[in-house]
Amino acid sequence: RRLPSGEAEAALEEMGFGGRGKGFGGGGKGGGKGKGGKGGYDEGPPESVVEIGTFLHPCEGDMIIKSTNTKIPYFNAPIYLENKSDVGKVDEIFGTITEVFFSVKVASGIAATSFKPGDKLFINPLKLLPLERFLPQPKGAGG
Repeated sequence: RRLPSGEAEAALEEMGFGGRGKGFGGGGKGGGKGKGGKGGYDEGPPESVVEIGTFLHPCEGDMIIKSTNTKIPYFNAPIYLENKSDVGKVDEIFGTITEVFFSVKVASGIAATSFKPGDKLFINPLKLLPLERFLPQPKGAGG
């Protein structure tokens, strides 16, 4: 059963997966939005891309994507079309361990409303983390 978009976000938030940092992967480096770093330098398209997910719907100017990949995208990882043209960057990651969703802040000149549900999106395979990184580690692991 599909929930209307507002109802779906509310249900996810109620389960503790809404908003930044409430789902898995909320920590990280933080800070540095738009200041310093590479000075906005774009590293260009990657050598290869793999499918990361399908477009569900626009939400407040962003794109909501359902992941079709077993790995989790990095925050701020660039998202591409299959022809490697830039679409935007991963903004928030939410959902459950078995159903991962993420929002994409679209690049300038791109409209989230121009995509159709089911449109495939792609990512540089080097910008993915295995799901195990976000799961509790068994006792005795690590050090």
